[in-house]
Amino acid sequence: MALPTAVLDDRTFQNLVDEAKKKIPLYCPEWTDHNVSDPGVALIELFAWMIDLLLYRLNQVPEKHYIKLLELLGIKLQAPMAAVAPLTFYLSAPQLHTVVIPRGTSVATLRADQSELVAFTTNEELSILPARLDHILLRRLAGDGTVHYEPVALSRLQPEFTPFTAQKPVFDEALVLGMDEAYDNHVLAVDLTCVRAAGMSIIPENPPLRWQAWTGQSWSDVVLEEDGTGGMSWSGQVRMRVPVLAKREINGIEAYWLRCQVVQPSGEQRAYSTSPIIRNVSIVSWGGTVTATHSIEVTNEPLGRSDGSPGQIYRLTHTPVLPRREDETVEIWGQGMEDWQAWQEVEDFGDSGADDRHYTLDSASGEICFGPAIRQSDGTVRRYGAIPARGADIRMSRYRVGGGVAGNVRAGALHEMRSPIAYVDRVTNTKEALGGLDPESLEMAKFRAGSLLRSRGRAVTAEDFEHLTLQAFPEVGRAMCLQSRPAAGAVRGSTPGQVYVLVIPQLGGVEAQGYIPLASLTLSEELRQKVLSYLDERRLLTTQLEVRSATYKRVRAEAEVVARPGTDIERLRQDIVAALNRFINPLVGGPDGRGWPFGRELYLSDLYTCIQQVNGLQYIQTVTMSWIDEADTAHPAERKLDLLAHEVLVSDLHSVTISLE
Repeated sequence: MALPTAVLDDRTFQNLVDEAKKKIPLYCPEWTDHNVSDPGVALIELFAWMIDLLLYRLNQVPEKHYIKLLELLGIKLQAPMAAVAPLTFYLSAPQLHTVVIPRGTSVATLRADQSELVAFTTNEELSILPARLDHILLRRLAGDGTVHYEPVALSRLQPEFTPFTAQKPVFDEALVLGMDEAYDNHVLAVDLTCVRAAGMSIIPENPPLRWQAWTGQSWSDVVLEEDGTGGMSWSGQVRMRVPVLAKREINGIEAYWLRCQVVQPSGEQRAYSTSPIIRNVSIVSWGGTVTATHSIEVTNEPLGRSDGSPGQIYRLTHTPVLPRREDETVEIWGQGMEDWQAWQEVEDFGDSGADDRHYTLDSASGEICFGPAIRQSDGTVRRYGAIPARGADIRMSRYRVGGGVAGNVRAGALHEMRSPIAYVDRVTNTKEALGGLDPESLEMAKFRAGSLLRSRGRAVTAEDFEHLTLQAFPEVGRAMCLQSRPAAGAVRGSTPGQVYVLVIPQLGGVEAQGYIPLASLTLSEELRQKVLSYLDERRLLTTQLEVRSATYKRVRAEAEVVARPGTDIERLRQDIVAALNRFINPLVGGPDGRGWPFGRELYLSDLYTCIQQVNGLQYIQTVTMSWIDEADTAHPAERKLDLLAHEVLVSDLHSVTISLE
């Protein structure tokens, strides 16, 4: 039963008019015409209407009351989240010395029409090192399948060598290049001086080669930007973006490794009939990649001078403030100090002692508070946190401002350097920026308050785990808590108290609506550890907690439909594919549009219902569906596709065939 709401003033419009008319004989006896046509009565009704509006507002609870009540509960509006994108800086030419891209380098989008530019700043310093090749190995396969390596000296009497078996290159052979220094996240170019061999038979534009780098656990594909050699058909450069490298010992040599591997031809590719011939190999650096955040960095902003009283409040000039890093803190400098003194940011002053240099910072409002002093029941005064000395200067060493969905820009949108850097020719974001979220609304904060009061910051039920995860991490799109239970009659069941939290990362609005590559749904190790650490402090003592990425099941639909006369066929095809992508979607899909439910089966009738809602469709001829495994093999499903409790659906590339009657 809902709590009754008291009405502060229950007078209506007619009550106000009648009350005013009753006053007329007392104050103005000469006024005898009280009909609605009288101008004076019209004025009375006008004022009664205005008073009625005021009474309506009086009987409402102002938004400020909600805000103050939330503050009493310790609930604050969550600040926006900033999008993150990789920025690749390209040099004008390979250099013989290290080129440094400073931390905080700003890159922005091009200003168009009246729209504001979107600026990103680099999160850390990037050093583009001059590259050097130190080792060359040839990976050979014997007839019995065993692998051995042949070293090739950098300075050799015989200048030419074949990277693969001369007569008939064998699949999985490779040219392996070793470097004594790690060129993490660099743009490297392998310079090859080749002798064009007759009868190689490959298509130079599509050679059966794969460039990879050793990253610690396996060989990972690099991002190949350009193959100027045509698969080693002629001299040129192979330019690539390499990931973070790891050392490995190969043939007794410990180094960082790249390799060019012969692969099985596929599609229109042709195999090598003879091996290429190489005279010289070298490596040069053309640039590097660094992570950047949608933000503007402010350094050494003065906040004021302390008056020596407890509970002092200061405000930053720019808001909202992004989550602070280790060197982003309030600093104090006063008499007798040799340098600025860094203070520590805390969530609240509940555990702060009188000498603890603590402060709080509201990310949304930019309000900085120092600890209060509260009178105790015995008359003494307890200080919660130290107080800056009277006359001490206070400043914010540095902080970053930004965030919001405006930062989720497309790939290639960031290319305007706001300050030039020597030897740098251009910059671009090779991938789209992800993770930008707008600040929390008051309605969402009120909804969150109810769940917070229910759980009180403790994870007991499955709903508690899910709510706390979503509330603490805006970068999490969905969370599902599963508790393993023993099967009925089984002797060995699952571990009692074992809880699994499945996490789906949050994506931008546009990206979440369309086709989502599995790489975009990968749960990063950093986010997994953050969620695990946060929930681990709030779980029951006997609960065994594990945080995992959700298991995705790719679904491919193939539909044959008939369009209405006069319908744009290509537009109809795009609309059907878009509808399927939105429906079979872990974030915005499913019957209720809140993400495909974990473990919920997909019926063929669901696809029919989804497609039939698209405008311009006459009728559906056939619809088939299949799920795609890790080897990209399709497995047809006739009427229903079953899912396990930890699985959720995601769209693969759908196929739509449209005909006209």
